[in-house]
Amino acid sequence: MRFLIAFAAILGYASASVIAPLVYGINHGDAQAAAIDASVAAQDHARAAVEGQARAAEAAVQYNTEAVRQVAEASRDINENAYWNGVAHSQNVVAAAQSQAAAIDGAAHAARAAHLGVAGIAPYAAAPYVAAAPYVAAAPYGLGLGVHGLGYRAW
Repeated sequence: MRFLIAFAAILGYASASVIAPLVYGINHGDAQAAAIDASVAAQDHARAAVEGQARAAEAAVQYNTEAVRQVAEASRDINENAYWNGVAHSQNVVAAAQSQAAAIDGAAHAARAAHLGVAGIAPYAAAPYVAAAPYVAAAPYGLGLGVHGLGYRAW
């Protein structure tokens, strides 16, 4: 579009410089000066149009560069959040498993105490050398020393 405007300006100046001597009766020197002025003005308009297009292209490149940077930053933030959410989820799963293991261990202690008729820790404190006797008696039922002290055995 700017090219068409510049072309129309050049065409207008050129036609004015050619027709002007015939219409106004201007001498040859004035006609040459007018033609030179019209040529310079047309070149200035063309140069301004090209510079405007260059500025517009540069602005488009800067806008696109900024848009790409923002998209990359948003993508990085999304991936970082997904990673840390995964880490938190894994930690929650481990904590839940540990909690479940502690609950099973507590249930094993309660079952052992109910089966053996032991009402707490007092008998073990009173007879420290006989403390292993309940474990030996409970061994046929699959109860014994486990990973967390007392609990289910893996075999």
